[in-house]
Amino acid sequence: MTKLTDILPGFKDMELNPFTLSFKKDIEEEFLSDYHKKSIMQVRISFFLALLLYGLYGILDMHIHSDIRYLFWLIRFSVMIPIGLLIFVSSFSRNFYKYRDISLAFCMILYGFSFMLMLYLSPRPFDFAYYATLIITFIFIYIFISIRFIPAILTSFIVLVMYEFTAIWFLHTPAEMLVKYNFFFISANVIGMFAAYSIEFYARRDFYIARLIEENRVELDFLNKDLEKRVEEKTLQLEVTNEGLKKEIAFRKKAEKQLRGMNVKLQKLLNDTVSGLIYAVELRDPYTAGHQKRVGQLVSAIAKEMELSDDTQDCLKIASIIHDIGKIVVPVEILTKPFKLNEFEISLLHNHPKSGYDILKTITFPWPIADIILQHHERLDGSGYPNGLKDDEIHLEAKILAVADVVEAMASHRPYRPSKGIKQALAELEENKGTLYDTQITETCLKLFREKNFTFK
Repeated sequence: MTKLTDILPGFKDMELNPFTLSFKKDIEEEFLSDYHKKSIMQVRISFFLALLLYGLYGILDMHIHSDIRYLFWLIRFSVMIPIGLLIFVSSFSRNFYKYRDISLAFCMILYGFSFMLMLYLSPRPFDFAYYATLIITFIFIYIFISIRFIPAILTSFIVLVMYEFTAIWFLHTPAEMLVKYNFFFISANVIGMFAAYSIEFYARRDFYIARLIEENRVELDFLNKDLEKRVEEKTLQLEVTNEGLKKEIAFRKKAEKQLRGMNVKLQKLLNDTVSGLIYAVELRDPYTAGHQKRVGQLVSAIAKEMELSDDTQDCLKIASIIHDIGKIVVPVEILTKPFKLNEFEISLLHNHPKSGYDILKTITFPWPIADIILQHHERLDGSGYPNGLKDDEIHLEAKILAVADVVEAMASHRPYRPSKGIKQALAELEENKGTLYDTQITETCLKLFREKNFTFK
């Protein structure tokens, strides 16, 4: 039996340097362009948020003597924020990806320098609130503005060295306090390094898998076209002679054998692709992986109870076990956050159906899997997301997936809340039957739990 760990590529398979996280030169250029396209929106939002927070921190300067306060505001609003806005605007240029890391790193170093300057100019005793901004700076460097692993380390190291130099030579910080602050700063850097390494590694592996799938698809298309051409040539010979007919019969038998082999190869490729996607999700977020498997159990039971065709049941089986694949692009910190999400985090999470669609749309499935994944959070009355579709605009498979997804999500434990239980989940279905959820599908689901004792395994 093939193990998932044998399917997913490792460093050696991808020819990926485990220290610098870089491909060979030709693939590296292709990855940087692809990575830039997929992450630039997050970078712009995060970078703009960093500028906004930097400006809002000007409130901390209010208690300082007016001369120094105005100097601080001059640094913030006349120098640092204009530089940041200049880099933000330049991010919309076509070739920004070539100098993205160095631009963002330069900006973060400048901002770190401005904090050091403000600490130096602050009246004694120092306003230690400025130290907390350094940790926020490290978080933005490693995670939110997507500076790649090596540049992120170098940038944070420079900022940390600036702090050490300022604290020791200019501020004469007591040794005890210096040790305490360094404990937090170094800890933030170590955690950030692990986060940045993981984010970039998974991004590179996802890119490599997608590239490999595309290469296999092109090869299979070529083989199919070549086979069709040969069949056509042999068919023309039927019009010439009976002897040609005999040869054609023999050729068709051979072609059918080849086609059966191709179908086996295609089926294996499909199974391997789905297995790889499931494992990729499981590595990132065990909650999501277990959720997908349990949703698959309920979806299969509903489809069987509704006596849908075998082909539709096969489609639902594949769609259900990878319906949250789009959460790969959502930061792990958000997926496993033990508290209520804020609006920005919710907007990133709500983008996962579109991300799943973007990942799957180039993979050739015998069913509209990508569209089903895109629609699994749509609702009959148009209140769902991401496109606000209504009843007849939504695939039947997506409606079934939506019902099973709601039941499992409410009945299961999540990092940010305990389980609400099956009874409350079924009450949610009954209350919104015909409004949010399809009536027939909802009644089938209720029947499974109340009359046929369905349970998650």
